[in-house]
Amino acid sequence: MPYVLLISSGIMSALASVLLRIAAKMPEVAATSFALTSTPMLLRGAAIGAYGLGFILYALALRRIELSVAYPLMVGVAILAIFLYGIAGGDAVTIKSVIGAILIFSGILLIYSRNLT
Repeated sequence: MPYVLLISSGIMSALASVLLRIAAKMPEVAATSFALTSTPMLLRGAAIGAYGLGFILYALALRRIELSVAYPLMVGVAILAIFLYGIAGGDAVTIKSVIGAILIFSGILLIYSRNLT
């Protein structure tokens, strides 16, 4: 169960980043007609909520998982989710970004495998 919480935390972090990216691509509301109900503001609010929920899930997971394992794993899940979003969203995927992702996940596996033995 703590690993489900940890993976969910990483997904919430990635979701928050994606929501902020989508909001950043939208046209801003004119300063004279500031509205909290504009779509970019709602997306930013949803991102804050996702970060908050991710923080709570991460805090709950830390009750049972060592920090040296939990943080890299949570960040790895977030990186993977954002990488997949980028591919699905048509972002350019270069050989450097693929190699970088492989290196990150190799490091996470090395850290995690230390605790399996």
